Formats: sequence, structure tokens, C-alpha cells
Amino acid sequence: MQNIRLFQSIEIPIVSGNTLTRLFFQDQAQLRNAAVNSIAVYTPASITATPVTGSTPATLADLKKATLTLYSGDLQVIYNIPLLSMNNISNGTDPFVFELPVLDGIVISWVKSYIQFSTAPATTNTAVSFGVAYRLPSGL
Repeated sequence: MQNIRLFQSIEIPIVSGNTLTRLFFQDQAQLRNAAVNSIAVYTPASITATPVTGSTPATLADLKKATLTLYSGDLQVIYNIPLLSMNNISNGTDPFVFELPVLDGIVISWVKSYIQFSTAPATTNTAVSFGVAYRLPSGL
């Protein structure tokens, strides 16, 4: 079990009329230089509104066809991990894992990192919501 040092909710909006299959994270100023320990994704059966903007969570059908790619600097450190392999909430309906993948303190380049859908999300005007457990480098 991992202790949470610091935690931040973030999200990627799926805007109305979106036809893209690759959606990038916006700059996460509060997570610059943060050593990320784990990232969780939230399904619509686990939350009814996203913590950041109060948006409708992306549908389970859309989450099932999504993967996550993360960069640290110019290095691709996580490539196409299925998004639902980062859901550790057992809510009785959605697939989940007992433990989140451990990222072991990587510093993520958020604006280079993205989620990829096999086809454009069927439902728009929603958001993919994440929870990031992290620690700050010593001295900050």
C-alpha cells in the first residue's frame, strides 16, 4: 500500500463535436517537477461529476477504448497502457485493478502526454478525470 504525500485531480475535456482520437493533457502547472507515484482514472459509476470542473465523466464505453501515453522530458516512458488498468475503485459494475501501476516517481511532461482512443469518443461534452498521487522534489 502506498502513502499519498500529495494529490491533485486533473482532467482532459472531450469538447462538444470532438472527432479527434488523441487528446493531450493541458499544462499542469501544479505538477511541474512533481515525482508522480500513481495515476488513477475515474469511471462514471464511481463519480457523478469531475472534481475539477464538475463535468460529466466520460462514458465507460469510451474509457474501454482508451489508452494512456506518458512522457518524461522527451522520453516516452509509458506507451498505450489501457486506461481502465488505472481504475482501482470497485463499484460493482466497472472493471478494476486491485493496485494501481506504480510509476515510481517519474516527472511527467504533461503537454506531451495524451490519451488515445481507438475511435473518436462516442459521447462529447464530457471529461476524462484522473487523480494523481505525487511528491515534490526535496528542497521545494
